[in-house]
Amino acid sequence: MTYIDVIENEMNLSSDEPAFAGGASDEIIAEFEKTLGVEFPPSDRLFLKKFGTLSFGGSTYYGITKNGLTAAEVPCVFFATKDARDAGDADSKMIVVKASGYGPLFSIDTSQLSPSGEAVVVLTELSFKRDGAKEVMYESFEAFFCDTVRTSIAEL
Repeated sequence: MTYIDVIENEMNLSSDEPAFAGGASDEIIAEFEKTLGVEFPPSDRLFLKKFGTLSFGGSTYYGITKNGLTAAEVPCVFFATKDARDAGDADSKMIVVKASGYGPLFSIDTSQLSPSGEAVVVLTELSFKRDGAKEVMYESFEAFFCDTVRTSIAEL
């Protein structure tokens, strides 16, 4: 059983109903990676293959929507990442996966690996375009996703 199966079960037992786009194929994931110029880490690939994107507990997790690379809004990870890069809010090695709701962004930083070998998840403030500061928040997308979903469940 993967972490995705465990967290899906926890969401289904909660009082909120998850809404997701539907899983993405390996081919579509590879197309997004090529276009973004980065590889999704294994735990994010599991998320993309299972959910595509997800809204749950008041949070939206960016991923691959049915519109693919032509999507012109969040929760498309390509749109969110390209928009943030163009605005100077993310660098070329970051994948924007969630907005905090008050300005800062959560991104997978493929230039920094944790001891487990997965890319870390960083929080960047609006000042990122000036100072480039990144705060490592989680050692993997899995840790980020599980923690934030469980926090949402606790707050329901």
